[in-house]
Amino acid sequence: MGRKRFLQILRCELGDSGVYVCDAGDATTSCSVEVFERELEVLQSLEDLDIQEDQNAVFMCEVSLDDVPGEWFKNGEKIKPTSTIKIRQEGTKHFLLMCNVKGEDSGEIKFVAKNVESIAYLEVEELPVNIVKPLQDKTALEKSRVILDCTVSNPRCSIRWYKGRNVILPSERFEICSEGCYRKLVIQQVALEDEGTYSVQVGDYTCSARLTVEAQSILMVRDLQDVEVTAPEEACFACEVSVPVLKAPVWTLNGEVLQPGPRVLLEKMGKVHRLTLRQTSEDMSGVVEFVSGKAKSTAKLHVKK
Repeated sequence: MGRKRFLQILRCELGDSGVYVCDAGDATTSCSVEVFERELEVLQSLEDLDIQEDQNAVFMCEVSLDDVPGEWFKNGEKIKPTSTIKIRQEGTKHFLLMCNVKGEDSGEIKFVAKNVESIAYLEVEELPVNIVKPLQDKTALEKSRVILDCTVSNPRCSIRWYKGRNVILPSERFEICSEGCYRKLVIQQVALEDEGTYSVQVGDYTCSARLTVEAQSILMVRDLQDVEVTAPEEACFACEVSVPVLKAPVWTLNGEVLQPGPRVLLEKMGKVHRLTLRQTSEDMSGVVEFVSGKAKSTAKLHVKK
């Protein structure tokens, strides 16, 4: 450009400060250049956020320069991107996205860029806890598998199961399961003594249901046989039922209930039941009866001299 000489520095940086010399042979000239750092300011501060659990929390901070990186902190600890936490920058705007927040996500949120920062507070309210679908009364057959279930409003709430006033703890027969908002109590090999009122407590809410246990149908597999003995020989009677029974059967002789003693022996071996009468006498002759539930069998006892 004729006698004019130009030097243009694009996007100057702090390192570009110094003395610049123009050397044109017999003539030289110089000048000093001092580059100052641009002052960074917060144009839009973070805002406090109050939301419920499982919602998304979005924080935005805008600064005056678009080429300045920033960092995010929660309660003083640096936040790193994860599958539920996203960090991005669009020009001068910086965003923090927290997906499906939980109660433990509450706290101080801070954005820092160079020498400026902005602080806001995240308050996460827990979802209200209640029982959406209560327990239902059930009737089950003895030795079957029973499921008592209900649905709650919050998948993270804790519940407690009761039978009457007693807390139910997990065991070989009692299984307590949680699947999201679904809660269930599984009773394996339900017994007659398991019958009663069951309840579940969730926060301040309680619901209950009645479990009725019906005894298994007992059938006679092998009936009693008539017995004839000579006094004072022993008289033995035996029969077999279809299923093992917990409750002791009733034996009678001529309508009188027999109790274990020196002259009366009552035995149970699985499904087989045995009665032994010792030191028999003529006056013991008559009808022997076995009763267990709805199962019944009779036989005659004849005692000779």
